[in-house]
Amino acid sequence: MALSVHIRKKLKDFYLDVHFESESGCLGLLGSSGCGKSMTLKCIAGIETPDEGTIILNDRVLFDSAQKINLPPQKRKVGYLFQNYALFPNMTVRENVEEGLSGSGETFASKKEKDEFIQKLLDQFHVGELADSYPTKMSGGQQQRTALARIVASSPDILLLDEPFSALDSYLREQLLQEMKGFLQSYQKDVVMVSHNRDEVYQMCEQMAVMGEGTIEISGETRALFANPVTAGAARLTGCKNISEIEILDSHTFYASDWNMKFHLPEAIPTGVTHVGIRAHDLREAVDGDENVMECELDHISEAPFEMYLILKNKDTEDFVDKGNKPAPVWWKISKKEWQEAQKNVPEKICFPPEHLLLLK
Repeated sequence: MALSVHIRKKLKDFYLDVHFESESGCLGLLGSSGCGKSMTLKCIAGIETPDEGTIILNDRVLFDSAQKINLPPQKRKVGYLFQNYALFPNMTVRENVEEGLSGSGETFASKKEKDEFIQKLLDQFHVGELADSYPTKMSGGQQQRTALARIVASSPDILLLDEPFSALDSYLREQLLQEMKGFLQSYQKDVVMVSHNRDEVYQMCEQMAVMGEGTIEISGETRALFANPVTAGAARLTGCKNISEIEILDSHTFYASDWNMKFHLPEAIPTGVTHVGIRAHDLREAVDGDENVMECELDHISEAPFEMYLILKNKDTEDFVDKGNKPAPVWWKISKKEWQEAQKNVPEKICFPPEHLLLLK
Protein backbone atom coordinates (compact mmCIF):
# COMPACT_ATOMS: atom_id res chain seq x y z
CA MET A 1 0.00 0.00 0.00
CA ALA A 2 1.29 3.48 -0.83
CA LEU A 3 -0.16 6.99 -0.91
CA SER A 4 1.45 9.95 -2.67
CA VAL A 5 0.00 13.44 -2.20
CA HIS A 6 1.40 16.57 -3.90
CA ILE A 7 -1.28 19.26 -4.11
CA ARG A 8 -1.89 23.01 -3.98
CA LYS A 9 -5.19 24.76 -3.33
CA LYS A 10 -6.01 28.42 -2.65
CA LEU A 11 -7.95 28.75 0.59
CA LYS A 12 -9.42 31.87 2.16
CA ASP A 13 -6.41 32.84 4.28
CA PHE A 14 -3.51 30.84 2.83
CA TYR A 15 -2.40 28.34 0.21
CA LEU A 16 -2.68 24.65 0.98
CA ASP A 17 0.64 23.36 -0.32
CA VAL A 18 0.98 19.76 0.87
CA HIS A 19 3.54 17.14 -0.14
CA PHE A 20 3.96 13.73 1.50
CA GLU A 21 4.39 10.03 0.83
CA SER A 22 3.04 7.23 3.03
CA GLU A 23 4.17 3.65 2.49
CA SER A 24 2.18 1.69 5.07
CA GLY A 25 0.57 1.77 8.50
CA CYS A 26 -1.04 4.78 10.14
CA LEU A 27 0.15 8.30 9.29
CA GLY A 28 -0.87 11.12 11.63
CA LEU A 29 -1.27 14.72 10.46
CA LEU A 30 -0.75 16.83 13.58
CA GLY A 31 -1.60 20.53 13.47
CA SER A 32 -3.61 23.30 15.05
CA SER A 33 -7.22 23.98 14.07
CA GLY A 34 -7.57 25.65 10.69
CA CYS A 35 -4.15 24.70 9.32
CA GLY A 36 -5.55 22.61 6.44
CA LYS A 37 -5.55 19.07 7.88
CA SER A 38 -9.19 18.25 7.13
CA MET A 39 -9.00 19.96 3.73
CA THR A 40 -6.10 17.64 2.86
CA LEU A 41 -8.23 14.59 3.71
CA LYS A 42 -11.16 15.94 1.69
CA CYS A 43 -8.90 16.39 -1.33
CA ILE A 44 -7.71 12.76 -1.02
CA ALA A 45 -11.32 11.58 -0.74
CA GLY A 46 -12.47 13.66 -3.72
CA ILE A 47 -14.86 15.82 -1.66
CA GLU A 48 -12.72 18.87 -2.50
CA THR A 49 -10.65 19.46 -5.63
CA PRO A 50 -7.09 20.83 -5.52
CA ASP A 51 -6.11 23.58 -7.91
CA GLU A 52 -3.14 21.56 -9.08
CA GLY A 53 -1.03 18.52 -8.30
CA THR A 54 -1.39 14.75 -8.03
CA ILE A 55 -2.89 12.19 -5.66
CA ILE A 56 -1.87 8.58 -6.29
CA LEU A 57 -3.04 5.57 -4.24
CA ASN A 58 -1.38 2.19 -4.86
CA ASP A 59 -0.23 3.30 -8.34
CA ARG A 60 -3.81 4.32 -9.15
CA VAL A 61 -4.17 8.01 -10.09
CA LEU A 62 -7.02 9.61 -8.18
CA PHE A 63 -6.20 13.15 -9.22
CA ASP A 64 -3.80 14.68 -11.73
CA SER A 65 -4.40 18.27 -12.78
CA ALA A 66 -1.99 18.06 -15.73
CA GLN A 67 -3.71 14.97 -17.16
CA LYS A 68 -7.17 16.26 -16.17
CA ILE A 69 -7.88 13.19 -14.05
CA ASN A 70 -10.25 13.66 -11.11
CA LEU A 71 -12.01 10.48 -10.02
CA PRO A 72 -15.33 11.02 -8.20
CA PRO A 73 -15.41 9.98 -4.51
CA GLN A 74 -17.37 6.78 -5.17
CA LYS A 75 -14.65 5.50 -7.52
CA ARG A 76 -11.67 6.26 -5.28
CA LYS A 77 -12.20 3.37 -2.83
CA VAL A 78 -11.49 5.71 0.08
CA GLY A 79 -13.17 5.30 3.46
CA TYR A 80 -13.74 8.65 5.20
CA LEU A 81 -14.70 8.83 8.88
CA PHE A 82 -16.12 12.32 9.42
CA GLN A 83 -15.87 14.17 12.74
CA ASN A 84 -19.63 13.81 13.27
CA TYR A 85 -19.64 10.27 11.72
CA ALA A 86 -22.25 11.31 9.06
CA LEU A 87 -24.62 8.39 9.63
CA PHE A 88 -27.98 8.47 7.86
CA PRO A 89 -30.40 9.45 10.67
CA ASN A 90 -33.41 7.84 8.98
CA MET A 91 -31.66 4.47 8.68
CA THR A 92 -31.04 1.85 11.34
CA VAL A 93 -27.55 0.63 12.21
CA ARG A 94 -28.04 -2.38 9.94
CA GLU A 95 -29.29 -0.22 7.06
CA ASN A 96 -26.36 2.20 7.44
CA VAL A 97 -23.87 -0.65 7.20
CA GLU A 98 -25.78 -2.20 4.29
CA GLU A 99 -25.51 1.14 2.49
CA GLY A 100 -21.72 0.93 2.82
CA LEU A 101 -21.77 -2.62 1.54
CA SER A 102 -23.65 -1.57 -1.59
CA GLY A 103 -20.60 0.39 -2.78
CA SER A 104 -18.10 -2.43 -2.24
CA GLY A 105 -18.93 -4.53 -5.28
CA GLU A 106 -19.31 -7.54 -2.99
CA THR A 107 -21.74 -10.19 -4.25
CA PHE A 108 -23.56 -12.83 -2.22
CA ALA A 109 -25.19 -16.13 -3.17
CA SER A 110 -28.26 -15.37 -1.11
CA LYS A 111 -29.90 -12.76 1.14
CA LYS A 112 -29.12 -14.99 4.10
CA GLU A 113 -25.41 -14.93 3.29
CA LYS A 114 -25.51 -11.14 2.98
CA ASP A 115 -27.38 -10.74 6.29
CA GLU A 116 -24.87 -13.00 8.03
CA PHE A 117 -21.99 -10.95 6.64
CA ILE A 118 -23.55 -7.71 7.91
CA GLN A 119 -24.28 -9.21 11.32
CA LYS A 120 -20.67 -10.39 11.61
CA LEU A 121 -19.50 -6.83 10.92
CA LEU A 122 -21.89 -5.41 13.50
CA ASP A 123 -20.67 -7.90 16.08
CA GLN A 124 -17.05 -7.13 15.24
CA PHE A 125 -17.66 -3.48 16.14
CA HIS A 126 -19.82 -4.29 19.19
CA VAL A 127 -23.07 -2.86 17.79
CA GLY A 128 -24.79 -6.16 16.95
CA GLU A 129 -27.47 -5.64 19.59
CA LEU A 130 -28.19 -2.19 18.13
CA ALA A 131 -28.91 -3.43 14.61
CA ASP A 132 -32.44 -2.00 14.60
CA SER A 133 -31.60 1.24 16.46
CA TYR A 134 -31.38 4.69 14.89
CA PRO A 135 -28.30 6.94 15.26
CA THR A 136 -30.15 9.62 17.25
CA LYS A 137 -30.80 7.08 20.01
CA MET A 138 -27.15 6.04 20.28
CA SER A 139 -24.13 7.31 22.19
CA GLY A 140 -21.16 8.92 20.47
CA GLY A 141 -19.12 5.75 20.86
CA GLN A 142 -21.86 3.59 19.34
CA GLN A 143 -22.18 6.00 16.43
CA GLN A 144 -18.43 5.87 15.83
CA ARG A 145 -18.41 2.06 15.82
CA THR A 146 -21.34 2.01 13.40
CA ALA A 147 -19.62 4.48 11.09
CA LEU A 148 -16.47 2.35 11.12
CA ALA A 149 -18.49 -0.78 10.34
CA ARG A 150 -20.11 1.02 7.40
CA ILE A 151 -16.69 2.11 6.09
CA VAL A 152 -15.18 -1.37 6.41
CA ALA A 153 -18.24 -2.81 4.62
CA SER A 154 -17.37 -0.66 1.61
CA SER A 155 -13.94 -2.37 1.41
CA PRO A 156 -11.83 0.79 0.95
CA ASP A 157 -8.15 0.79 -0.05
CA ILE A 158 -7.38 3.48 2.53
CA LEU A 159 -9.07 4.81 5.67
CA LEU A 160 -9.15 8.54 6.44
CA LEU A 161 -9.93 9.56 10.03
CA ASP A 162 -10.91 13.19 10.55
CA GLU A 163 -10.49 14.09 14.26
CA PRO A 164 -12.16 10.77 15.20
CA PHE A 165 -12.28 11.46 18.95
CA SER A 166 -13.08 15.19 19.03
CA ALA A 167 -16.81 14.71 19.71
CA LEU A 168 -16.28 12.43 22.71
CA ASP A 169 -15.85 13.12 26.41
CA SER A 170 -12.45 12.35 27.95
CA TYR A 171 -13.39 8.95 29.45
CA LEU A 172 -15.02 7.65 26.27
CA ARG A 173 -12.19 9.10 24.17
CA GLU A 174 -9.60 7.00 26.00
CA GLN A 175 -11.74 3.87 25.75
CA LEU A 176 -12.43 4.27 22.02
CA LEU A 177 -8.85 5.27 21.28
CA GLN A 178 -7.69 1.90 22.57
CA GLU A 179 -10.45 0.12 20.62
CA MET A 180 -9.53 1.98 17.43
CA LYS A 181 -5.84 1.22 17.97
CA GLY A 182 -6.63 -2.49 18.24
CA PHE A 183 -8.78 -2.37 15.13
CA LEU A 184 -6.12 -0.58 13.06
CA GLN A 185 -3.45 -3.11 14.06
CA SER A 186 -5.54 -5.84 12.39
CA TYR A 187 -6.82 -3.67 9.52
CA GLN A 188 -3.77 -4.23 7.28
CA LYS A 189 -4.48 -1.21 5.09
CA ASP A 190 -3.25 2.39 4.94
CA VAL A 191 -4.69 4.91 7.38
CA VAL A 192 -4.31 8.70 7.54
CA MET A 193 -5.56 10.38 10.70
CA VAL A 194 -5.71 14.12 11.34
CA SER A 195 -5.72 15.49 14.87
CA HIS A 196 -4.71 18.51 16.91
CA ASN A 197 -4.20 16.22 19.92
CA ARG A 198 -0.58 15.11 20.28
CA ASP A 199 -1.48 12.21 22.62
CA GLU A 200 -3.82 10.70 20.01
CA VAL A 201 -1.17 10.89 17.29
CA TYR A 202 1.53 9.48 19.58
CA GLN A 203 -0.58 6.47 20.55
CA MET A 204 -2.19 5.76 17.17
CA CYS A 205 0.37 6.56 14.48
CA GLU A 206 3.72 5.01 13.63
CA GLN A 207 4.52 7.92 11.30
CA MET A 208 3.52 11.57 11.62
CA ALA A 209 3.69 14.83 9.73
CA VAL A 210 3.46 18.21 11.45
CA MET A 211 1.35 20.77 9.59
CA GLY A 212 1.74 24.51 9.87
CA GLU A 213 -0.39 27.00 7.95
CA GLY A 214 -1.19 24.92 4.88
CA THR A 215 2.19 23.18 4.67
CA ILE A 216 3.94 20.22 6.23
CA GLU A 217 6.86 21.43 8.35
CA ILE A 218 8.45 18.07 9.02
CA SER A 219 7.60 14.37 8.90
CA GLY A 220 9.07 11.13 10.15
CA GLU A 221 8.78 8.36 12.73
CA THR A 222 6.45 9.52 15.50
CA ARG A 223 8.55 8.71 18.54
CA ALA A 224 11.69 10.13 16.94
CA LEU A 225 9.94 13.44 16.21
CA PHE A 226 8.63 13.72 19.76
CA ALA A 227 12.18 13.13 21.03
CA ASN A 228 13.66 15.62 18.57
CA PRO A 229 10.99 17.77 16.88
CA VAL A 230 13.61 19.68 14.82
CA THR A 231 11.48 22.83 14.28
CA ALA A 232 10.02 25.29 16.76
CA GLY A 233 6.54 24.75 15.31
CA ALA A 234 6.79 20.99 15.71
CA ALA A 235 8.07 21.40 19.27
CA ARG A 236 5.04 23.51 20.21
CA LEU A 237 2.59 21.06 18.64
CA THR A 238 4.21 18.12 20.42
CA GLY A 239 3.71 19.89 23.77
CA CYS A 240 6.91 21.81 24.47
CA LYS A 241 5.94 24.79 26.65
CA ASN A 242 9.40 26.38 26.90
CA ILE A 243 10.80 27.79 23.65
CA SER A 244 13.08 30.80 23.17
CA GLU A 245 14.76 32.46 20.22
CA ILE A 246 18.54 32.34 20.44
CA GLU A 247 21.58 34.34 19.39
CA ILE A 248 24.64 32.17 18.75
CA LEU A 249 27.72 33.59 20.49
CA ASP A 250 30.27 30.92 19.52
CA SER A 251 30.29 27.27 18.45
CA HIS A 252 29.29 26.07 21.94
CA THR A 253 27.48 29.08 23.43
CA PHE A 254 24.22 30.87 22.72
CA TYR A 255 22.02 33.49 24.35
CA ALA A 256 18.30 32.68 24.86
CA SER A 257 16.73 36.08 24.37
CA ASP A 258 13.29 35.23 25.78
CA TRP A 259 14.78 34.03 29.08
CA ASN A 260 17.80 36.40 29.28
CA MET A 261 20.12 33.41 29.74
CA LYS A 262 23.43 32.21 28.32
CA PHE A 263 23.78 28.50 27.60
CA HIS A 264 26.90 26.41 27.06
CA LEU A 265 26.81 23.06 25.30
CA PRO A 266 29.46 20.31 25.39
CA GLU A 267 28.97 19.70 21.66
CA ALA A 268 29.03 22.20 18.78
CA ILE A 269 25.75 23.93 17.92
CA PRO A 270 24.41 22.62 14.58
CA THR A 271 24.04 24.99 11.63
CA GLY A 272 20.65 26.64 11.17
CA VAL A 273 19.48 26.51 14.79
CA THR A 274 17.34 29.54 15.67
CA HIS A 275 15.48 28.44 18.83
CA VAL A 276 16.01 26.37 21.95
CA GLY A 277 13.34 24.42 23.78
CA ILE A 278 13.01 22.22 26.83
CA ARG A 279 10.01 20.20 27.93
CA ALA A 280 8.50 21.18 31.26
CA HIS A 281 9.22 17.81 32.88
CA ASP A 282 12.92 17.89 31.88
CA LEU A 283 13.89 20.83 34.12
CA ARG A 284 15.28 20.03 37.57
CA GLU A 285 16.50 21.77 40.69
CA ALA A 286 20.11 22.94 40.25
CA VAL A 287 22.98 21.52 42.28
CA ASP A 288 26.59 22.70 42.70
CA GLY A 289 28.59 22.30 39.51
CA ASP A 290 25.62 22.56 37.14
CA GLU A 291 25.81 24.71 34.02
CA ASN A 292 22.87 26.45 32.34
CA VAL A 293 21.34 27.52 35.64
CA MET A 294 18.61 30.11 36.13
CA GLU A 295 18.15 31.93 39.41
CA CYS A 296 14.39 31.99 39.55
CA GLU A 297 11.37 33.24 41.40
CA LEU A 298 7.80 32.04 41.31
CA ASP A 299 5.35 33.85 39.04
CA HIS A 300 2.39 31.59 39.78
CA ILE A 301 1.31 27.96 40.16
CA SER A 302 -1.08 26.02 37.94
CA GLU A 303 -2.51 22.80 39.33
CA ALA A 304 -3.41 19.85 37.09
CA PRO A 305 -5.13 16.68 38.36
CA PHE A 306 -1.85 14.83 39.01
CA GLU A 307 0.91 17.40 38.45
CA MET A 308 1.88 20.91 39.44
CA TYR A 309 3.09 23.50 36.96
CA LEU A 310 5.45 26.00 38.57
CA ILE A 311 5.56 29.03 36.28
CA LEU A 312 8.91 30.64 37.00
CA LYS A 313 10.74 33.74 35.83
CA ASN A 314 14.38 34.66 35.70
CA LYS A 315 15.34 36.71 38.75
CA ASP A 316 18.23 38.33 36.88
CA THR A 317 16.24 40.51 34.45
CA GLU A 318 16.62 44.07 35.79
CA ASP A 319 18.77 45.32 32.88
CA PHE A 320 16.74 43.18 30.50
CA VAL A 321 13.48 44.87 31.55
CA ASP A 322 15.06 48.33 31.57
CA LYS A 323 15.74 47.89 27.84
CA GLY A 324 12.03 47.36 27.21
CA ASN A 325 12.13 43.57 27.10
CA LYS A 326 9.64 41.26 28.78
CA PRO A 327 11.05 37.92 29.92
CA ALA A 328 9.05 34.82 29.00
CA PRO A 329 8.03 32.50 31.86
CA VAL A 330 9.50 29.02 32.21
CA TRP A 331 7.11 26.15 32.92
CA TRP A 332 8.35 23.38 35.23
CA LYS A 333 6.14 20.31 35.64
CA ILE A 334 6.54 18.11 38.71
CA SER A 335 4.35 15.44 40.22
CA LYS A 336 2.20 16.26 43.23
CA LYS A 337 4.23 13.74 45.21
CA GLU A 338 7.45 15.64 44.43
CA TRP A 339 5.73 18.92 45.33
CA GLN A 340 4.70 17.52 48.69
CA GLU A 341 8.17 16.09 49.33
CA ALA A 342 9.66 19.52 48.62
CA GLN A 343 7.24 20.89 51.24
CA LYS A 344 5.85 23.19 48.55
CA ASN A 345 9.09 25.18 48.43
CA VAL A 346 10.18 26.66 45.11
CA PRO A 347 13.93 26.14 44.53
CA GLU A 348 16.16 29.18 44.20
CA LYS A 349 17.78 27.83 41.03
CA ILE A 350 16.74 25.47 38.26
CA CYS A 351 18.93 23.66 35.77
CA PHE A 352 18.40 23.23 32.02
CA PRO A 353 20.25 19.90 31.47
CA PRO A 354 22.09 20.06 28.12
CA GLU A 355 21.01 16.51 27.21
CA HIS A 356 17.37 17.65 27.33
CA LEU A 357 17.73 20.86 25.32
CA LEU A 358 15.93 20.84 21.97
CA LEU A 359 17.91 22.73 19.32
CA LEU A 360 15.32 23.92 16.82
CA LYS A 361 15.06 25.56 13.43
